[in-house]
Amino acid sequence: RHLPVLNDLGAIVGLLDIAKCLNDAISKLERSQDKSSNAAELALKKMANLQGADGSQAEALQSLLGPLMNKAFGGNTSATLASILTNRPATIVAPDSNILEVGLIMAEARKAALVVDHDGELVGIFGFKDMMCRVVAKELSLEGTPVESVMTPSPESVSPEMTVLEALQIMHEHKFLTLPVCNQTTGAVLGIVDVMDLILSCDGPDGTGGLQNLFDSAFDIPDDASESGSIASRDSRASRNSRMSGVGGRSIVSSSHTARTHNHRNTSTFAGANREPMLALTESDERPVSKLRPKKPNIASVDDSILKVTQMLSLKRSDAALIMGRDGGLAGIMTDVDITRRVVAQRLDASSAIVEMVMTPNPTCVTMSDSAMSALSIMVDNHFRHLPVLNDLGAIVGLLDIAKCLNDAISKLERSQD
Repeated sequence: RHLPVLNDLGAIVGLLDIAKCLNDAISKLERSQDKSSNAAELALKKMANLQGADGSQAEALQSLLGPLMNKAFGGNTSATLASILTNRPATIVAPDSNILEVGLIMAEARKAALVVDHDGELVGIFGFKDMMCRVVAKELSLEGTPVESVMTPSPESVSPEMTVLEALQIMHEHKFLTLPVCNQTTGAVLGIVDVMDLILSCDGPDGTGGLQNLFDSAFDIPDDASESGSIASRDSRASRNSRMSGVGGRSIVSSSHTARTHNHRNTSTFAGANREPMLALTESDERPVSKLRPKKPNIASVDDSILKVTQMLSLKRSDAALIMGRDGGLAGIMTDVDITRRVVAQRLDASSAIVEMVMTPNPTCVTMSDSAMSALSIMVDNHFRHLPVLNDLGAIVGLLDIAKCLNDAISKLERSQD
């Protein structure tokens, strides 16, 4: 992974790190306006020279990383954040705006709010999870609470010239879900991008791109045994619970074969869940949903109060709950975005209203044995951040979060370089 660099007199002048070389080369390629087939080669040569490599070392670096660069990005440049924000209104609010006012703006734009003072300076950010955990779960007054009292103060911001790949790297390193975008010279607030914005911008004109190649590369790396065992254990427990509770008698998925041969959604067969059809693995695709390592789901009932579920999610630092119906089947999903759009913006009383009133009913779902790439395509194509995961008996065993999937894939690739 490392290669010492000397000058012509034999003095130590640097150290090449292959991971840093790759990241720097990608960043330079993305900033470049050269879209020719040799853009990756030129970027690699420039980065090798900048890091102090001589001719032979630069050639070795280019030989090693060149094919990977061309495969992942095909010599194309990536969109900048400015292009993502084009014709998109900014969700800007004043520090003394009350939560109801802020919630209405967020609900309409489906974006977090940027708190900007009277001098035009970004002083805070207030997201959907903040709304759920810091306001609704704590029963604060919507009209009597200023956003400055519950916002995250002094957020980091990025330049509109930053590329999508650079933004993804920052989100990964700091576990951010959103990034404020500001003019770095004037400080003017331009807008906000979230992880889904960046994911959607990664695909090329033909619907494929660096994102798919990133997951392909991560899938090729063997899983850690402890990770695979944890998922298998959860699946086994869910299967036992399904049989014991009688859910298997009226399962969300009637059977693996039946679900995959349906050519339309059948909510009566699936007991409230929309099983996405035709996701069975093909002979050429041996990568099931289980390789995406779905996270453990938070489960609630349709009859639970909204307040109870938001407090549960706040305690577990989560942003989504899967909702069980009165028949034991999957009935819906409720996220932090739903809380803002359907509770705050609609002025519902969270302590008396039940989850069934605001959840998204009959959510699309997949099974552990379905194609992982198809599941990711469903999330991207439909702008889903979350996707419930069942086992072949129809028991809930996990929840895919596209932000977690992306972070896991990048982390896996980073570990493989150590």
